Amino acid sequence: MDMKCYVCGTMVENEKNCPYCGADMDIYRKILINSEVLYNRGLEQAQVRDLSGAIQTLNESLRCNKTNTNARNLLGLIYFEIGEPVMAMSEWVLSKNIQPDNPLADKYLEELQSEAGALDKINQTIKKYNQALEYCEQGSRDLASIQLRKVLALNPNFVAGRQLLALLYMQDGKYNDARKELNAANKVDVRNTITLRYARECKDRLKELNQNKKKKKKDSIVSFQDGNDTILMSQNSFMDMVEGTRASFGNVLVGLFIGLLICFFLVVPTVKQRAVEKASENLVATNEELTSSSSNASTLQQQVKDLQAQLDKYTGKGDAVESYEKLMEAKEAYDVANMQGAQEAIAVVNKDLLSDRGKAIYDQVYEGAYAQTLQETYGSAYTAYTTQDWENAINGFKLCTAIDEDYENGYALFYLGDAYYSKWNFDEAINTFKRVIEIVPDSGAARRAQEKIDEYNKLKENQ
Repeated sequence: MDMKCYVCGTMVENEKNCPYCGADMDIYRKILINSEVLYNRGLEQAQVRDLSGAIQTLNESLRCNKTNTNARNLLGLIYFEIGEPVMAMSEWVLSKNIQPDNPLADKYLEELQSEAGALDKINQTIKKYNQALEYCEQGSRDLASIQLRKVLALNPNFVAGRQLLALLYMQDGKYNDARKELNAANKVDVRNTITLRYARECKDRLKELNQNKKKKKKDSIVSFQDGNDTILMSQNSFMDMVEGTRASFGNVLVGLFIGLLICFFLVVPTVKQRAVEKASENLVATNEELTSSSSNASTLQQQVKDLQAQLDKYTGKGDAVESYEKLMEAKEAYDVANMQGAQEAIAVVNKDLLSDRGKAIYDQVYEGAYAQTLQETYGSAYTAYTTQDWENAINGFKLCTAIDEDYENGYALFYLGDAYYSKWNFDEAINTFKRVIEIVPDSGAARRAQEKIDEYNKLKENQ
């Protein structure tokens, strides 16, 4: 096995020691072979989706030989698979620096950089996840959960995000929701120790809750025979029945006697007097209504107009009850991956009538239900944009932004404005660029939109 001496760099063929400096080459050969063995083991673990184990094995391989670019490239792929694109890029860049002629590293980096909006999406994911961590430190679990759901909508394979969301659900006692997140994380990385530990905790808690319910139900039931029939009653109801029976008969007799006396001496005269007073009040009220009917007519008409105006605002959206019913229908359809049903139900929900929790569910279902539609529409529009088919590009990007105005961190809206700009529809283009800057001010799309506005202003000055 020919190799360079690790001390002086001299090429050594099969000698036990370096002929120039005397370094022990047998030990060095064993270390390099061990690095390759560990790389192969990591590859096998990755193939069965034991990604956590593969990461550990590949890091051990790199400790033996930091120049093992095959191990680095594979480690980057695994990091990318579990939703850690920054760590993946770090490994590929190191691999490229170690071996400049590195086709695999070149391919991975080029694919990541060529995808429209990919780097901005990575930045958004990192910002939102860091914000969720800050909310957790502040004790705002609801805000952290909402932020994490947004992160997972951008990066569904982000194992650490799903683990944190599951932990928040567990703290709130929502063990079924936590188990769903952990199952999703387990599909990405089947032997992640954190996922398995949380899953066992969820299983134990759910088992404990079920046992308590069964025990409580069993303890609260009392059975006794009535002839050939077996009667089942709750313990409280049975004891109340037994204790109440003892005094019920005497109380009934005493109550009847007292009731007759009260009715004769108090109720009958009072009812007669109240009937006379009621008749007088009705007569006075009728006269007052007749005298004031003309003045009340205009007031009633104005109330009708106000109520009609309020009703017009909600036409086609339904009331709060209908909105919540449709929201539940949309959530159920979304949970079983019936995206068309979820879209149809969510379309008639009036978000303004929902509580904060309802609005969070609305956002989750809305983003998830339209995710595939948005992705397909955006892809078709971007293809039309790159081929200068401005009309189809405008139609596609308009549909994207109608569903989600800041889709792809504002790039859908920017490309819409640029398509207008290319068709010389400058008014629409400038208004669209300004909207990009307004809704995503610190993004790459906003910077490019400002450059287009500056370019247009220079053209106007030169005319």
